[in-house]
Amino acid sequence: MEKVVYEWFLQYQDRVNMTGELILEIAKETMKLLYPQHPPEHQFSQGWLEIFKIRHGIKSFRRFGESGSVDIQDMEMKLESIREKVNQFFKNDVFNLDETGFFFTGYKLIIL
Repeated sequence: MEKVVYEWFLQYQDRVNMTGELILEIAKETMKLLYPQHPPEHQFSQGWLEIFKIRHGIKSFRRFGESGSVDIQDMEMKLESIREKVNQFFKNDVFNLDETGFFFTGYKLIIL
């Protein structure tokens, strides 16, 4: 049963905002599917969830904001618009300040 739940996790982890409650619900549903005649009385607790995550190397991480509900097609259209604007400049004049040591403070540009 645990193997089935883990395979489901691997298949959907990039498309679904995984929560502990969701994993527990999938585990319960999987047990019902595997044992339709005599469903076991197993209770899936937070302890079971923590052991499951440790056993399979699942780490918790936090998605910020509404990242789980981003419209990918809309984002692609916006990225194309950004690329068109950036292409109007020389490559030497385009900086990604998110990944550099540049900090703009007032009228000074500090390079680390």
